[in-house]
Amino acid sequence: MTGTPLVHNPAIWEHLPNARLRSTARDVFDILTARQRPGGAVRITQAELSGRLGISQAAVSRAVGELKDIGILEGRTKRGALRIHPLLAGYESEAHMINSISDPDTYLWPLRYESGVRPPRRSDPRTGTRFDPDPDGGEDAPLPKALPTLRLAG
Repeated sequence: MTGTPLVHNPAIWEHLPNARLRSTARDVFDILTARQRPGGAVRITQAELSGRLGISQAAVSRAVGELKDIGILEGRTKRGALRIHPLLAGYESEAHMINSISDPDTYLWPLRYESGVRPPRRSDPRTGTRFDPDPDGGEDAPLPKALPTLRLAG
């Protein structure tokens, strides 16, 4: 197949924030998505990714590992070739997407992140505390009491 993928599965993309990707993993995924062939195959090296992002190859390797761990990328790929999960991949048309995903020969490996309501961010320090950002339920703050007039002693 040739051509640039034009169609993506909108339902699955709504749940991508639930994967809680680190920023480098999201950057790598965005580049892979932009450079994929229809159906999700991507030929790119870690050196190319590190050069494009201006980061070390070790950082790219960790990001690719994170994407594989949660199932966004296929874990068993050949050197220099990656494959985006078929539910997140781009396709030439809606018919191509439906036919490809419903084909019994298409390997749909598991995505390992929740698809419901997104959990709190990892970096939210208030998670698990009793912090209430609006403790008075939206009431106006009381006006400060007038301070007493100061006099010089003398």
